[in-house]
Amino acid sequence: MWVTAVVLTAAAATASPAVEPAPDTVKIGLQSVIAPFVLSDYSSGLLVDVLRAAFASQHMPVEFRYLPNMRFDEQFRQGVLDVTTSSSPQQAQEGYLGHWPVTHFQNMAITLRSKIPTMSNLDELKKYRVTAFRSARRVLGPAYVAATENHPHYREAVTMPSGALFLERTDVIISQPDIFLYYLRQQLPQRPNTDTELAYHDVLGPGRFYWMRFRTEAQRDAFERGVAQLYASGEIDRILTRYQRDYGITRDFFIALDCRFRPQQAPQKCKKLSKEWESPP
Repeated sequence: MWVTAVVLTAAAATASPAVEPAPDTVKIGLQSVIAPFVLSDYSSGLLVDVLRAAFASQHMPVEFRYLPNMRFDEQFRQGVLDVTTSSSPQQAQEGYLGHWPVTHFQNMAITLRSKIPTMSNLDELKKYRVTAFRSARRVLGPAYVAATENHPHYREAVTMPSGALFLERTDVIISQPDIFLYYLRQQLPQRPNTDTELAYHDVLGPGRFYWMRFRTEAQRDAFERGVAQLYASGEIDRILTRYQRDYGITRDFFIALDCRFRPQQAPQKCKKLSKEWESPP
């Protein structure tokens, strides 16, 4: 009996410690391609890299699922997705809404400064050849629809034809500036810096803020801790600097995060924007 006890004790002492199970992969829904935030390689983009880094800081692997926006809610309800990236407080959905918006989308009317230096309202679009992103009429509101309805020189493009502005094939492009600049670099790579040649007209009304919605409270809290860590470590700046270098983008897409974690960078802008995201659209 004594010998048996010694053997069992020795076996217990040499047994491997219990291994904690690996965390479940977080499945995140993203719009198929919205460059430079989600790139066509389906593995990178500014939004992709920030989301991956935030969860990685909490030792949580992620899997991105790419699909049209209209399917996000359905896939979330069915349990196919753990996270949607385009929610808002006004949407009645299950799950856990983030405590603050993550991304900001502000479309502009973009022109050549030499051709159209100023634009004060939407009605002026009626005078020009206008090219917009696909489904612009559906998302930009009734005033935009009224300004472009029965417009003989209005069209919506599947891929943003930024170069058409410099080739004088259109007079106005409706786009988010970072998206416009991304495609401009792709289409006219030989052109030098074009910043001084462009005019951005803020005539389309307030931009839109997007919250993230999570299947579990633990996922939400982990992500928000991860974002805070990205700012504390400076990793958010390293990611943004890389995309600014490669694609010329600004920090506007993540202005909501900047205003939460570094409001001193743009106090007046943050004060204005915080009123927008606290008000219903």
